[in-house]
Amino acid sequence: MVLVDLLVFLVVLLAAYNFMNWRARRHLKLPPGPPSIPLLGNFNVFMSNRPIYKVLKDLADKYGSIFSLKLPMGRFVVLSEVDVIREAFLRRSEDFSGRPYVYSVSLLTRNNCGIAFSDYSPSWRMHRRTAALAIRRSVKGDNCMPCSARIEEEVVHLNKLLSKKDGMYTDISVELNLTVLNVICDMTFRQRYEITDTDYQQMLDSNEKFAAVLEPGDPIDIIPALKIFPSKKLRMVQEIIQARDSILQKKYDEHFRTFDPNNIRDLTDAFIATMLESNEEEDGRGVLTEDHVVMAMWELFVGGYEATYKSLVWSLIYVLNNPEVQHKIQQELADKIGTRLPVWDDRYELPYLEATVLETLRRSSFSSMNGPRRTRCDTKVQGYDIPKDTTVFCNLWWVHHNPKYWKEPFSFRPERFLDKDGKVFTPTSFMAFSVGRRVCLGKNLAMMELFMFLGGILQRFTLKTPPGEKLPNTEPQPDMMRSPDFFRVQIDSR
Repeated sequence: MVLVDLLVFLVVLLAAYNFMNWRARRHLKLPPGPPSIPLLGNFNVFMSNRPIYKVLKDLADKYGSIFSLKLPMGRFVVLSEVDVIREAFLRRSEDFSGRPYVYSVSLLTRNNCGIAFSDYSPSWRMHRRTAALAIRRSVKGDNCMPCSARIEEEVVHLNKLLSKKDGMYTDISVELNLTVLNVICDMTFRQRYEITDTDYQQMLDSNEKFAAVLEPGDPIDIIPALKIFPSKKLRMVQEIIQARDSILQKKYDEHFRTFDPNNIRDLTDAFIATMLESNEEEDGRGVLTEDHVVMAMWELFVGGYEATYKSLVWSLIYVLNNPEVQHKIQQELADKIGTRLPVWDDRYELPYLEATVLETLRRSSFSSMNGPRRTRCDTKVQGYDIPKDTTVFCNLWWVHHNPKYWKEPFSFRPERFLDKDGKVFTPTSFMAFSVGRRVCLGKNLAMMELFMFLGGILQRFTLKTPPGEKLPNTEPQPDMMRSPDFFRVQIDSR
């Protein structure tokens, strides 16, 4: 009876909420959208067996480059064209800089104390500025080993691991995982792991679960009151929190105990320094707290590791399916830098390698929906009214595969990022790192890693699929994050 009474109460509450919204907005010129179901709205859109970005592309074909969806938790607006996205996220960036509240994510981020998932606020601005400065200094090597040198060390370790599989047709995902993760660990708290380390295995498991948590459509995120009932998603969230905090909270405690403002060892120290400064400035109240620091550490793994690892895997899949690309990269490396490993400063001499990285990011479109925004005030886009607190998505996958902007969009062609003089350029329709106030903080680091890893691997090895074996699948798994399928590769030393 308790469950029935609760559901009845929630249905009545939602009906009243929707009615009040209708009254308040009935004179607005809202973006068009599909017919909705009473109370549930267009919730069925998120329950399709098809990838959500393809469902939304089909709706855009019918209702236009800006359309709306009605859901129990509010209105959603989807942007599908470059000019519409740039108007919203660049020219009206302040209006579209918020983040919607998602119950499961708020639990994961200690009530939204991170950067990527937190709403726009004074503490968010300070947190973001601090993270951007810390990453920039780490990339450049101010008072520490520059990122390029750290990545180069990991490329050497990776090639040693791969050389043990010389001539074999095998899975190399473990080696790639370890290498990318160690770059982030070294930057964050100066530690490297081996494949057999328990902490390393826990991090991999947590990242896999986190990708599942981000999938939309779970009722717990729509009606948080359902948390009193058993939930698979909430169990997964608690498992992630327990595994993450057993590692990162411990690292934070060690860093805080041994912190020396005159010896900033890594990004964790940089975050702690800013936290302590904010405490002094705010009379002890603190704009930044311990939770902000730990969440910044965690988001480096979520963004800096997961996206980079999967993008690197995608680059190898595309190279295997397009052997002429591999040959051109290897020839460019031989002609321009010889036998030494490529570093980030070589990108001006290795434009085809950099273009291959950009084409990988376009073609894979790993983050297919590019993270939801929330409008912070009533605003307009393309003449349509977008009310305050509207959740806004952009269909990054379609932007990157729309033949209006890309010739033969489903082909892998690095040349599309080279001008007539052979120099790299990025069209305005390329948005792999988003645009506006929420542009990815780790953009330069991600580009650096992918450039050096891909170049370092192909300089030492030739990758191929043996005769009679299937080429790796260029279509992703059916999830929002466009994860690559498992594949094997034959590695031959050069």
